[in-house]
Amino acid sequence: MVRLRHCYPVNHRPAMVRERRLYYSRLDFRKVEEWFKEKPGSLSRPIFQLDPGNESGYFRKKYADKIGRLLYFTVGSFKELREMVLEYLPEDLYYDRNLYKDQERCADCDRRGEGCFGCNDLLGQELMFDLDPENIDCPNCGSLEERVKGRSMFKFCYICFNRAIDETVRLHNELIGQGFRDLAVVFSGRGFHIYVLDEAGLKMGFRERRRLAEALLERGYPIDQWVTDGEARLARVPYSLNGLVSRACVPVEIGEIRKNKYWREKPFIPDFLL
Repeated sequence: MVRLRHCYPVNHRPAMVRERRLYYSRLDFRKVEEWFKEKPGSLSRPIFQLDPGNESGYFRKKYADKIGRLLYFTVGSFKELREMVLEYLPEDLYYDRNLYKDQERCADCDRRGEGCFGCNDLLGQELMFDLDPENIDCPNCGSLEERVKGRSMFKFCYICFNRAIDETVRLHNELIGQGFRDLAVVFSGRGFHIYVLDEAGLKMGFRERRRLAEALLERGYPIDQWVTDGEARLARVPYSLNGLVSRACVPVEIGEIRKNKYWREKPFIPDFLL
């Protein structure tokens, strides 16, 4: 496997295992619980997935046999989630945006993923938009295609990051104009996620999601289509650590999005970089 080079701005770098331990030992997991508690059904305590260190190559040696795949699990409480995270000290922590009728059955299903489409146990999916700077043509970093050819797909800089901020505001306004009302924005460590929390978004069919994603791409929005159309169902857990760039994934207010100091100040910068 050819490992992609990580071409990040100054003060962005992968977090080492001991630094992840420091971050998660100090994280108040009640904030994570608060984020999920108002969600419907199985989404209030979803299926979680963790990356033990696949991209950075930093992982707990006792879990070397887990490298190369994502590990998924369910928890009985957010205290149990904390214990799991402190055990594995993951590079990244995700959750499954699907709303399931029988979550335990679906967690053990060998066909979970594309096999979910059309399954009676799938009740819906949280509608989400992922805007990362690497999807933005940049005079410094190039296009996404040029990044991929240079084996530096995740390359970004101050120019394309600020463009991502502008595009997030533009898309937020677009979604409000389309009639969505309950939106949440999360800084992902590199870019931004917009969640549609309206029931209409949750119940939207996959064909409708695909048409929406394609229409937005045609209008120049730099979204990850697979996330919006539902094929990629994972999302970073808010308040978790983006282990590739050493940034905290933090919910932000759209009115403050241009004022925040994402590269220099708390709550976005973990203690081990201050």
